[in-house]
Amino acid sequence: MPVIPTGVPAWMRANNYASYGGHLNKRNFASRGAINPKTDVGAEAFSRITGDLAAVARTAPFAILQVQCDDVTPAAPTILYVALMTGVRSVSYLGSSPPTGFPSATRNGNGDFTLTFAASYADPYGVTGATSLTQAKATLNGIFAGLATATIASATEVRVRAFIAAGTAKANALVTVTVGNGA
Repeated sequence: MPVIPTGVPAWMRANNYASYGGHLNKRNFASRGAINPKTDVGAEAFSRITGDLAAVARTAPFAILQVQCDDVTPAAPTILYVALMTGVRSVSYLGSSPPTGFPSATRNGNGDFTLTFAASYADPYGVTGATSLTQAKATLNGIFAGLATATIASATEVRVRAFIAAGTAKANALVTVTVGNGA
C-alpha cells in the first residue's frame, strides 16, 4: 500500500515524518516484526524511513541547471540540463522558449543572465506549492580561472554573472546553477 504524502510539496520545506505516514507510536501488530525482514519493513523501521525522507526533502535543492551563454550571436542562453523537484529535462532548450514546467533564461549581457521560474509548481501527487527561492549558488565550468555568482532577484528569479580572474565578464560562460526553495 503506497503512502501519499500530505501537506505541502517537498520544496516548501514544511514537511515532517508525519507527512509521509510516520508516527511516533507506530508499532508492529502484536509486537511481531516483519514477516520477511529481507523484503518487508516493520512499523518502527517505516517511521524511521519517513523521518529520513522528510530530512532529505528539506535539504535537497529545488533545481540544478547547466546553462550555456551565447554571447557571440548574442542570444538567450541555452539550458543544457535541468533537474527540478518536479521533473528532469536532459534535452537542451533555448532559454527564451522553455518547455512547460521548466524555467526560462534571459540574457542581460556577456556572462550575465536571469533564470525565471514559474510562480508555483505541482508535485507528482498534484499538490501545488508556491515558488519562493531562498538560496542560489553558481559554479563556472571550464579550465580557466574565474568565478560565477548567483543572486536571488525575486521569489521566482535568480541572476547569474560569470567573470574571469581579471574581473571582466566571461563571454560564452558555461555555468552550473543550484537553487534552493523554502518557506
